[in-house]
Amino acid sequence: MNITKQPKLILIDCDGVLYHPSELNVNTMLLAFNAACDEFNMAGEKLEINANLTSRKPIGGIYNRILSVAAKVDIEPKTFITKIINRIDYSHITPDTDNILELFRKLSKKYRVCICSNNHIQHLNMVLQAKFGITAQQLPFEIFDASFAEQDGRYFTKQSDVFIRKLEKHFGINAADFFWIDDDMGVVNDVAAFGCEAAQITQDYRLIDALNDLLR
Repeated sequence: MNITKQPKLILIDCDGVLYHPSELNVNTMLLAFNAACDEFNMAGEKLEINANLTSRKPIGGIYNRILSVAAKVDIEPKTFITKIINRIDYSHITPDTDNILELFRKLSKKYRVCICSNNHIQHLNMVLQAKFGITAQQLPFEIFDASFAEQDGRYFTKQSDVFIRKLEKHFGINAADFFWIDDDMGVVNDVAAFGCEAAQITQDYRLIDALNDLLR
């Protein structure tokens, strides 16, 4: 991993980074969303299932659809999200065997760190429970989910100008000093436009590799 300057904030993705894409395919969430739509007789809002999808996309856009559906059936978006999460089986996520949690603790002593995801905190907590046996409140740093950049009735993705400017304001750090760890090359390319450096997680370059590189 090439780092040309010392970062001031490390941003770590969730889906496809904290767990391997094969452990929780994005179709699992889409199917759960569709089942929740059926519960409210909203079949017209259902999303198309694509057998070729990985954990990466289009999870960012599903929460704007949730806002729309929740408004139409007059319930809180959080309630609709809970119905989705309750339909997802997180047991296929492999518990931490690489001592990632300890590496997180060491990293948070060297850098400011947060998990930054286009998914929702309820999903992130289920991932953290399955992977590490903890919730977001027990991490040594903060988590920013899809709702962090909710504005004017819309969710903005973490690689958007809205989300990044909110991160800058929250941490008091310029985006050019952010370092992203993500599995989506699209995100890596998008954040580069803000002067951010990034490491892409792949089959050959895992989260543990990126964390150890940052800790050297």
